[in-house]
Amino acid sequence: AGGSGSNVSLAFLKEDDAWQLRADLLAASAGLKAASGLTPSVAHGSSAAMDGPEQPVFDVPVSRLVGSLVLSVGTLAVLACSLVFLVLAIVLQEVAFLSGILPALLTIWGVVWGRFAGGFNFRASLAADGIRLRHGMLEARQQTLPPGRVQALAIQQGLAWRIKGWWRVTINVAGYGVENVEKLSTLLPVGGFDEVARAVWLVLPDLGTADPRGLMEIAMTGTGQTGGFTTVSPRARIVDPCTWRRTGFVQTDRAMIIRSGWLLRKVVIVPHEKPQSLGVTQGPIERALGIVSFRLHSTVGSIAPKIPHLDPLVADWLMTDQSARSRAARSAARPEQWLRPLLAGDAELG
Repeated sequence: AGGSGSNVSLAFLKEDDAWQLRADLLAASAGLKAASGLTPSVAHGSSAAMDGPEQPVFDVPVSRLVGSLVLSVGTLAVLACSLVFLVLAIVLQEVAFLSGILPALLTIWGVVWGRFAGGFNFRASLAADGIRLRHGMLEARQQTLPPGRVQALAIQQGLAWRIKGWWRVTINVAGYGVENVEKLSTLLPVGGFDEVARAVWLVLPDLGTADPRGLMEIAMTGTGQTGGFTTVSPRARIVDPCTWRRTGFVQTDRAMIIRSGWLLRKVVIVPHEKPQSLGVTQGPIERALGIVSFRLHSTVGSIAPKIPHLDPLVADWLMTDQSARSRAARSAARPEQWLRPLLAGDAELG
């Protein structure tokens, strides 16, 4: 899942046929057509019901999206470079100089425009077939994330965004493929703490702790061992002087939460049943300092869960503990065809 060429597109369908095919595929993946005793006519009606009522969860106003781009370090850097190059071209009176760098500037500004156009009119809702995301300006797009397909979630905040308390939420989704990582990995382009909490709830309704909001606040802005966090080894101060007090992890009954970053704050959440494998690595500098890095391997995506600079004894314990938690979580996980048990239960009752 998520490898090169794993994403399939069907083009030139009539709009009604495309919507019907989408409903049929979602119903089949949910287990409606696979359930025993379900006639084709009932299955067809059930697939149509997959496009039932939606529960709105959050939306991103255009004003907030524009503000987030203005306060983005990347946008400010691009604007500063553009002004510098323009002034140089005027001072040197060399039009050729400006024309030489214009393609590079247009490419960089194209990234900024892509962020705006892709996040335009962004809305998230909850429906029978999973999480529905709608967004796009020139190209309207609707995504449906079936339950259980999100492998990891990351919450990030740049330095300038702290002024407004804004965060960005991205995800790793099994099956999107490497060609669609950037385009389809956004769960929330920009939002405050309440929108972030709702985004996390969409992916992981039960965070596995008695005070999920309190734990999220500590993970997003805290430092040290408050909230049960295990921080990295003090020996990491030499290679990580600014963030070694903040970098760390905590395990709940449902997920591992990894906290890192100082200028760019970042929180990664990985449900216990989702890691593809676990690993411990040690580079030459870490070997000299007697520290290691712990990795949770996820599917292809923008998130690579990692806890750097741990004490080896902590990493050994974490390897054993996380392996046990992952096995237990996978044995209790819901099947991919999440509606099939409900249909089987209805058949028994009937």
